[in-house]
Amino acid sequence: MANIFGIQLGSKFKSTKKIEAERSSLQSDYERFNTLAASDKLQRFQELDPLVHSGEFQKKVREYKRKEYKQSEEYHQIKEHKALSKDKDLKWYQATKRNYPFKELEKWELTFEDDFDSARLDSSKWMTSYYWGKALMNDSYVLAGDKQNFSDNNIELRDSMARIHLRKEESKGKVWDTTHGFLIHPFAYSSGLISTSQSFRQKHGRFEAKIRFSSAWPLLHAFWMVGESMTPQIDIFKTSFRKNSLVECGLHTGEKEQKSSKMRKINGAKFAGNFFIYSLDWSPESLIWRINGKEVHRQTNNIPQESMYLTFSTTLPAEPKDKQVPGLMEIDWVRCYRKKD
Repeated sequence: MANIFGIQLGSKFKSTKKIEAERSSLQSDYERFNTLAASDKLQRFQELDPLVHSGEFQKKVREYKRKEYKQSEEYHQIKEHKALSKDKDLKWYQATKRNYPFKELEKWELTFEDDFDSARLDSSKWMTSYYWGKALMNDSYVLAGDKQNFSDNNIELRDSMARIHLRKEESKGKVWDTTHGFLIHPFAYSSGLISTSQSFRQKHGRFEAKIRFSSAWPLLHAFWMVGESMTPQIDIFKTSFRKNSLVECGLHTGEKEQKSSKMRKINGAKFAGNFFIYSLDWSPESLIWRINGKEVHRQTNNIPQESMYLTFSTTLPAEPKDKQVPGLMEIDWVRCYRKKD
C-alpha cells in the first residue's frame, strides 16, 4: 500500500534464503528435464508408446496363441513399455512437460557473473576506482563533499564474498571539484569501490546482486549503473536515510540546471544487517526495480538507451558517529542477463 513515506510493504518480502532455494530448485529441475529429454530411456518410451497403442499392433497380439505370445517380440515390447510407464523419472518428465515451469528461465541468457570464490578480486572484471580517474590519470579520486578516500586495501574477498570496508584512517587523495578540477585533500576515513567500467557494459537486461550492509546513512552503500556521462544514472539501491529499514532506488537524468532525480523510498524490512537480492529489469520501455523478487518501483519515461556498467561503492557524504565505523558492504554474488531474441 503506497503512502506519503514510500511503499509500505509490511512483511511481504520473501526471505532471501527461500528465493535462492526456489531458484536453485528450478535450475536443478531444468537441468534434469533437459537430461531426460536427451536420454535413451525417453527415446525408447516415445518409440514404444505409439507402437503398442496402434490398432495393427494390438490386432497382431490378439492373433497369437498363448504360448506363442510369451515368446513374441510384441510381448517383450509391451513388458518394456509397462516398465517405462512406471519409471519415476519419466513420470516426472511428463508431468513437468505439461506444466513447463521454465518459460521465464528460457527467456534470459547469462552475460556476466561473479560469485567471488577466488582469493583475490578478478582484475579482468573489476576496477577499484571511478572510470574517468583511471582513464585520464591512472589514479583514484572522490567527489567534492565526500569524507572518505578510496583505497584498494578496503576491498577484501573472504567467505566467497566481496567486502567493501569503511574505516577511520587518515590519508591524502584527489578530489574532483567542478570549479577547480582535481585537488589534493586530507581524509579521516577510507573506503572502496568496484566497477565493471573497463570490462562489462550492457544496454537493457536484468541486473542483480545479493548484498548485505552495516548501518545506513551517513554511510552511503550503493549498487548503481552509469555510462559515459554522470547521467543518466540508475540507482538499483542506496542507503540514503538514517533508518536501517529504508533504502532508495531510482533514476537521475539531465545535466547541471536540467538535472532531475526520480527516486522511490522503500521500507518494510530491516535492510541493514541482512542479505537481500536487489535487481533491475531494464527494457526499452521501462525500468522495474525489485527486492527479493517483489516489484518496488517502476518507471516508463526517460528510459536510458545507452550501455552502462555496474558499480558498488560505500561513500561518506557526512561525518559518521563513532559507532557507525567501521562500516561494511558485502556482495555475495552478481549476475547480469540479456533477453534472448
